[in-house]
Amino acid sequence: MYIRELADRTGLTPDTIRFYEKLNLLQGNRQSRRGHRQYDESHVAGLLQIKFIKAMGFTLKDIQEKFIDWRAGRLSNLEKRAILEAQLQKMDEAAAEIEQVRVYLRKKIGLFPD
Repeated sequence: MYIRELADRTGLTPDTIRFYEKLNLLQGNRQSRRGHRQYDESHVAGLLQIKFIKAMGFTLKDIQEKFIDWRAGRLSNLEKRAILEAQLQKMDEAAAEIEQVRVYLRKKIGLFPD
């Protein structure tokens, strides 16, 4: 498939896909046909995985540093667990901060009666 179809299937833009390629976040072989890049189902799966990892709050730098080794099987289960536990802790802290802001906003809203 061409990049436009890959973009449609993953919800990413072609520019984002090209950027991820430059960061070496995509795996798999690409064959050039008439000068156009070709993609397959492994690219769809890889990009959806990156989207999911980003949704968990990981940065592209985290993905480059940690998840390339993860996918390549170079991390032990203990290392994988530590990565996920650390991220969960960060997300819990962020959620607590967001909740504090929500409480504050509710109080402020209450100051302005109808």
